[in-house]
Amino acid sequence: MNFSSVFGLIFGVTIMYMALEATTPDMRFFLDFHGILIVVGGTAAAASISFPLIKVLSLLKVFILRVLGRNKVDFQGVVSQLLELNKKASIGITAINDALPGLKHAFLKEAVSLVGSGVLSEKEIRTALEQRLKTIESRYMHEANMFRTIGRFPPAFGLLATTLGMIGLLQKIGQPDSQKLIGPAMSVGLIGTLYGIALANLVFIPIAENLTERTQDEIALRRMIVEGVVMLKSQVNPITMRESLNSFLLPKDRVIRKAA
Repeated sequence: MNFSSVFGLIFGVTIMYMALEATTPDMRFFLDFHGILIVVGGTAAAASISFPLIKVLSLLKVFILRVLGRNKVDFQGVVSQLLELNKKASIGITAINDALPGLKHAFLKEAVSLVGSGVLSEKEIRTALEQRLKTIESRYMHEANMFRTIGRFPPAFGLLATTLGMIGLLQKIGQPDSQKLIGPAMSVGLIGTLYGIALANLVFIPIAENLTERTQDEIALRRMIVEGVVMLKSQVNPITMRESLNSFLLPKDRVIRKAA
């Protein structure tokens, strides 16, 4: 589980609750069906028009697996696995194939299997993996951009809800005791804007930024894997492989040679 995202979500909801509670002692005041219907319903409708419905529904799965799920990118672990595979490669292709079941990272396993097949050249392996990398990056960034796009809708529909509330307020002007009704009616009308701003800036935009950040890390890891398996194919010196792969990492994260 990604504790940072879970903490941020809980912390954000807590801050919002405390702010609302400080505004009025009766929290039911903020439960306005009119505002919820327009903001949530309008956002859902706009999202369905903008993207295929099946993709919109799949965003819930993306949120659970990629935002709330464990998202640590293990660069050091992958480097260590590639170095170990390089040792096995000196024995033969059979040893590489035997190590495939122990590889947990899907892209690494797929890349090593291309080497283990013994059919493709170094150039062909690089070309195939780089194309797959571009496909993965495109799909992941598309998911992030979907959240970012949907995040533009709630504030607009919140303003729409507020506008309708103001129209209802203006209809009351001139009625008996209208001066007593203006204040409560305006506060209710503004709730729609509150819903829209909160939904966009506490849900959709942070999720989009989270997915963008994670995609950058995952693509960096996959680029490192591409270089690693190409060197695995050419059976370079283990020290050369280690230092080449370490060039993808900051000094504090690099894999060092173990003392004998």
